[in-house]
Amino acid sequence: MLVLVDVGLIAAAVSSTQPRAQAEAGPIPTFSHEPGEAVATPSPSETPTPTASSSALARDDAPQVFLSAVSVTEAWRATSGDCEGTPARVERTADGGATWDVVTMPFDLRTVVALSAGSERTSVYGGVGDSCALQYWSSFTGGEFWKEYPSDSTGVAYVDQTTVWLSDGSVPAPCDSPTRVLSQGSNTIVVCPGILEARNGTGDWLAIAVPGLQDVAASDTGYLLAVGGEDGCDGIAVRSVATPVTAGSAPDPLGCAASAESVDGVALARSGETVWLLAGGKSFVSVDEGRTW
Repeated sequence: MLVLVDVGLIAAAVSSTQPRAQAEAGPIPTFSHEPGEAVATPSPSETPTPTASSSALARDDAPQVFLSAVSVTEAWRATSGDCEGTPARVERTADGGATWDVVTMPFDLRTVVALSAGSERTSVYGGVGDSCALQYWSSFTGGEFWKEYPSDSTGVAYVDQTTVWLSDGSVPAPCDSPTRVLSQGSNTIVVCPGILEARNGTGDWLAIAVPGLQDVAASDTGYLLAVGGEDGCDGIAVRSVATPVTAGSAPDPLGCAASAESVDGVALARSGETVWLLAGGKSFVSVDEGRTW
């Protein structure tokens, strides 16, 4: 699924059992550059023949931010972009979100529908070029060089307007304004306004009311939820729900990122016990699976 280091002080942070304090970061930027401006271009061996696929048109209710965590210090984020307007932007931090560096792409990335980062490989699935055809690109060099891997797009879960794409094809979205989809094995969940839609295999969708639901991230036992406007948490609360999700499932409280603003563009990501949260242009990191921030 797609669904994301300095040494000195960071080494101490990693070895410490205390949660990492929030780090200030600039807001997700708007864009003034035009597609096709000068970019770093990999060697010919790094550039395969493009393969066209379905178009990826951005929409107003699409998630504005994709987030993928790598470690307590490293994460990647991307804006969804627009095929004909402001293009997507991919950024990486290696200092816990204090600063974010723009990753220059050697191809004309217009939109992003999925982002996956790891210690060895980072992948972006999005609309490319004037046709905005979906292409799957990966970097094994921290974003320095990129290559297209068309066959690796199989099984990537993403939302396309009112359609949800899964490993076995597309299905109608269970709500009018889906913002995120995650799939783990036979379990699939879709984030809708105030509702977590879940299904097992090809069964019916099951709606779980979660007022203030902002985003979700996969965990070892199910999913983590970012929820705004909860009693007892002035910022964004983190809850967990186990799979399979049933009619009796109720998200359990985990923690509260008290300084996080419940605004548009909230994103949640997890890597091991490290959980990242983006909210209001700030980065928050937890090293105990979202219990403390």
